[in-house]
Amino acid sequence: MAEQSAKAVRGETEKAALQLLRERANLVGEAATARHERDQLAAALVEAMNRYAATYTAAVQGGWTQGELAKLGLDAPSPAPARRRRAPRPATPSMPDEPAPMLSKPAQP
Repeated sequence: MAEQSAKAVRGETEKAALQLLRERANLVGEAATARHERDQLAAALVEAMNRYAATYTAAVQGGWTQGELAKLGLDAPSPAPARRRRAPRPATPSMPDEPAPMLSKPAQP
């Protein structure tokens, strides 16, 4: 086996590392593309559901009953899912070594 210079070994190693990084970068690129497509489809679904709800309501207001619409294959639009609110975060996170804050004042003599 021919003796390689340190510079050649370094160059080959860097090329191999860059190839591995390109492969990894491609994976996150694909994930980002899929997430973008998912977000677009989710927005389109929300828009379609809102449009369906509005046109269904217009049909009911125009004299159709929900039963008649159901017989025609038009189901009532589902209500929008309730949004859950996040619990508020503490203003300053406590450190594990800190004592817990006192909830009441200590008794004074």
